[in-house]
Amino acid sequence: MSDNGDMAEKFTIARDSGFSLVELLIVVSIIGIIATIAIPNLVSSKGAANEAMAISYMKTWVSAQEMYQMRFGTYADADGQLFDEGLIHGRPDADLHGYTFSLDNPSGSQFTWWGRGWPDSPGTSGTRWFYVDQTGVIRYSTTGNADSNDPPI
Repeated sequence: MSDNGDMAEKFTIARDSGFSLVELLIVVSIIGIIATIAIPNLVSSKGAANEAMAISYMKTWVSAQEMYQMRFGTYADADGQLFDEGLIHGRPDADLHGYTFSLDNPSGSQFTWWGRGWPDSPGTSGTRWFYVDQTGVIRYSTTGNADSNDPPI
């Protein structure tokens, strides 16, 4: 009889040590609420970080273009030329940083140059398009390609 009593006690202990379905549902609900609050903040933080990287990269163009112009008498018409001369250190990977860049001035330009950066997934990887030229002022637009008429950062 004592064996049966011990068995009943073991089953009682096992039943009391677990979580009920209601407790698990409460925990899952709390995790869901926290996720709905946190995920949009993480996405906007990633977009802000991408934009900061884009601005930083385009700032490197300003000094690199001046050094290139002093060496060759013209501005570079592609960031590949700046890279080949060791004036910049590669192009940011659009898959990692969310922006694509293009230096768009005509070949052999002695007095002007310009370049642009735009988000690969507008609204997700970034919300602003950027423009920079020989003045060194970076400008932005929230509606599409930026140009020299847009406001400075």
